[in-house]
Amino acid sequence: MLGGVGAIINKEPDQKFGKTLLKGLGQGALGGYLVFESKRLVREFAKSGNYDYVWPSKIVNSAGTSIIENAAANRDFWARWHLNIGFNRIEVNTKENFKLSYRIMPFDLAATGYYAIWSKPDWDLSLKTGTFVFRSNRIGKEIDYYGQTLGNAIVLLGDVQGKLSLPHELVHSYQYEQLSGFNNFWTKTQRKYFEKYSIPKAYQKIFYTDYHSVLGSLIYLMSNPQLNHNGFIEAEARYFGSSETIKDIRYN
Repeated sequence: MLGGVGAIINKEPDQKFGKTLLKGLGQGALGGYLVFESKRLVREFAKSGNYDYVWPSKIVNSAGTSIIENAAANRDFWARWHLNIGFNRIEVNTKENFKLSYRIMPFDLAATGYYAIWSKPDWDLSLKTGTFVFRSNRIGKEIDYYGQTLGNAIVLLGDVQGKLSLPHELVHSYQYEQLSGFNNFWTKTQRKYFEKYSIPKAYQKIFYTDYHSVLGSLIYLMSNPQLNHNGFIEAEARYFGSSETIKDIRYN
């Protein structure tokens, strides 16, 4: 859906509405399928505990979200690829001249900073997952919270239950990532206003505004207003992120 809507928003005057919409929807569906496969790999990790599934799942997820972003931007599906490691966004432009670039996602940076204030980084898990993982002795107000995710940052309870909740939290980070096509809804607006002035133009070279963090938060609150482990987002994370051996552990 994001691919089709974004493609229409970014449609050029000489492009036909129907053809542009179908192209955006088709590319978005392809990206969505890869995102689905990335979650299936996380499910294999949850079942086996084998970390060899995690980085492949992240790469497949990045490929899927890249295709969704290209669809929403009305680009060819292979035009631009990205890999997000925490708040760090690495982009590869393959459309014309090969170009590698790096930018910071400000909302993800804020989420990582927030966790860093009251928890300790787990560098081993961070390297194994490609996502910033933190540890804390207490999470949230309820004693049965073993993990929590904000954007691309994860905090786990500092014991074995927290580690077992990692697959569930990885699914939450992938759910967040798959909304990144929303950022391309504002491409024309940014091009119109940001590139005219030096300060906004310099900002865009350094930062990639992750507007999808706002969209993700709204969707989560709508699906689970009581914040009590209910709603389709939590249900999907439980399905892909839990195994028979840890099915009784509650997550966030």
